[in-house]
Amino acid sequence: MFWRLVLLLIGLPALELFVLYMLANSLPFGQIVTVLLVLGTGFLGVSLARYQGMGCWLELHRQLDRKETPTQPIANGILILIAAALLIMPGLITDVTGILLLIPPIRRGVIAYTLYRFEAYRLRTRQQQPPPSQETIDV
Repeated sequence: MFWRLVLLLIGLPALELFVLYMLANSLPFGQIVTVLLVLGTGFLGVSLARYQGMGCWLELHRQLDRKETPTQPIANGILILIAAALLIMPGLITDVTGILLLIPPIRRGVIAYTLYRFEAYRLRTRQQQPPPSQETIDV
């Protein structure tokens, strides 16, 4: 877990800088194009996140009004929030990842995969625990 965090905090910014450097040096007027691309994807993504976030908020309230458990809108809201955070960070890799999280079919796939992993982890840890004792202590 520690190395994943180190990779995320050091490796991702280094990779972002490398991609921006390569893009800026490979295109004519590369620096201007790179800055406009980063700003454009950021603004586009934040506006999409805001629009989809409002839709998610309305769906949450609709399900609460119908006395349903709003599991799906909550999961969508969390992923939209993560997408917005990725879009605010400068860089093309985080912008592309954030925009991908704003596409509903991809978001549904991420939710399904996360639930699958969570259930597998829960079953694995349940099997490793000793069964509860049948001994009753009456005081």
